[in-house]
Amino acid sequence: MANFQLTDADRAVFSAVAAAKAPPGTIVRDFEALLSYLGADGIPVSPKECEFAIARLPELNSLLTYPAPIGLSRGRQASYPHVDGLHLLLRFSRLGRIDRSRSTPRMVLDTAMLAKWQLLNPTEQYFSLLERWWHLADGENDLWGSAAGRFAEYRYDFLKRKRPHSGASKQESPDPLSYLLGSRQIALMQLFGLLDIESEAAVVGRGWKIKRMAATRWGLSASATYLKASGYSTGALLERLLVPSVENSAATEELSDADAGLSPFYSWAKVVVPSFPAWRNILGGVDAVEPFRGSMTFKVSLGQSVWRRIVVPAASSFEDLAEFILDTFEFDDEHLYQFRYQDEYASLRMLADPRCSDVYDDCADEVTLGEAGLLPGQLVEFRYDFGDNWRFKVLLEKRDASEGGGKPEVLAEHGKLPQQYR
Repeated sequence: MANFQLTDADRAVFSAVAAAKAPPGTIVRDFEALLSYLGADGIPVSPKECEFAIARLPELNSLLTYPAPIGLSRGRQASYPHVDGLHLLLRFSRLGRIDRSRSTPRMVLDTAMLAKWQLLNPTEQYFSLLERWWHLADGENDLWGSAAGRFAEYRYDFLKRKRPHSGASKQESPDPLSYLLGSRQIALMQLFGLLDIESEAAVVGRGWKIKRMAATRWGLSASATYLKASGYSTGALLERLLVPSVENSAATEELSDADAGLSPFYSWAKVVVPSFPAWRNILGGVDAVEPFRGSMTFKVSLGQSVWRRIVVPAASSFEDLAEFILDTFEFDDEHLYQFRYQDEYASLRMLADPRCSDVYDDCADEVTLGEAGLLPGQLVEFRYDFGDNWRFKVLLEKRDASEGGGKPEVLAEHGKLPQQYR
């Protein structure tokens, strides 16, 4: 990405952070507390969104170094922004994954990733979590890849407004940047030590309320330099939000050949790492696993009363699955389709019809069922004909490693097939 250099002021801030006894904020301590809480058995999550069970949220909040004052007895996960932020990091660090083998899905620890995490020192753990937030989570479900850049800009302008003694430390209402960022991003800025927050006391029936907040020196330097690494100039966002007639002054800087292929985070880290001698290793990703080889049994439903149970070789592509479902339900294949499902880390996967143009999803003919990591109990949505919007529920019921060959076949039928065209 963009070339940039640290100023003397930035170097002084980074050196002070590197010399401190612990990383900024409370994120490492609070994340460790969450990992300990999950333990060997994990905790229940909601079937659809894979969020922590509502009954567990007050207890999870109480584990934090500074619990957010919450006056709700049955608040959703979003009502606990710090817990929501930790949930996000748990998923994108790949330390937490969804186990759907039981009647109620659970968030469990990935033992291989946990072993990698435990080899890191606190500084490395801090920057590993920061990387998963800024590099991966910021762009979640963003088709054009622009969300990460937007959030980097929002954060910097937000923190700049909250400079100590700037007169804007009190929470403003309405605050356009608070709205654009959302409570989870603001809570994460506090957890990572980018922002100091004083919360209001809990009031029955109300969620987390902020009394005042102030950007830290680390928060201002880290966010400003990261924005430069993203290819933007620093500033002018607030003016563009409040005064739309003001031209966009953010200009992409010229990229060097060496840095053109780097993501913003790694371009930033390339410049920042020398200031942090303890930052020598990263968490890394999940080790590659062999695709499942065998057969997979699905219950394909259309509405409440029509379903077909089918068995398909795991070596089949999603395009093969689409063709067999359409044939089984006696539909033509003249329209486009898309598969959608949550992977084991509760991230949305979308597989597009190969005939689609200008899409950023993986293509259905490039991924086999065995490569997708589907496990029994997992639900896949098959959407066909975006005009008539037929939505099939494709539930994986069983995997059989002893049977891998053969052709797809229908095992059972229920209900009268609908007419495709009315």
